[in-house]
Amino acid sequence: MAESIKATLTRREFYRNKASESASVTSIEGQEIPQQVDDLIDNKMYRNKFKSLIRKGHLQDLLDLAEVAKDKDTPSRWFAKSTRTTPVPGNEGKPTHWERSLKFLAKLRKVRRVVQQVSSRLKVPANSVNAVFKAAWKHQEAAVRLAVTAAETGKSHPFGLFCALALREPTNTPTA
Repeated sequence: MAESIKATLTRREFYRNKASESASVTSIEGQEIPQQVDDLIDNKMYRNKFKSLIRKGHLQDLLDLAEVAKDKDTPSRWFAKSTRTTPVPGNEGKPTHWERSLKFLAKLRKVRRVVQQVSSRLKVPANSVNAVFKAAWKHQEAAVRLAVTAAETGKSHPFGLFCALALREPTNTPTA
C-alpha cells in the first residue's frame, strides 16, 4: 500500500513538472525577440518593451523596421528612435515615433505591392528597380496606370517609356 501511494505521488509530481515546463516554454517562446531585432537593441534593459510590442502583434513590424535599419548609417540608433513609444517632451499631442513608423511601414508595404504590379506588367532590368520604387513612392497607385500605358504604347522600350512618363507626370497632389 505504501508503495502504491509513493508511486501515485511520483506520477503526480512527474505530470506537475511536465505541465509547468511546457507552460513556461510556450510563454517564453511567445515572447522571444528575434535575433535580427535583438542585435539592434543597444540597451538590453529595453527588451521588455520589445516583448510587449511582440505580444501586441507587432512582430512583423519590428522585423520590417530591422530590415530597413540595415541600410541606415547608424542602424541601432535609427531603430531605437523609430521604435520609441513614448512622446517626445514638448510634443505630447503629436504622434509618437512608433505611430509614425507604423504609418511608414503601411505605406512601404503598399509601395512594394505597387512595385510588384509594375514589375509584372513591364520587364524591369535588375539594376533599375530603384527607379520603379521612386515612381511608386511618387505616384502611388497611379504608377500601375503608367505601367499599363507604357506596356500598351511603348512597343520597343516600354520600361524607358514608363520612366519618362513617371518623371514627366506631375504628382497627384492638388495645388492651392
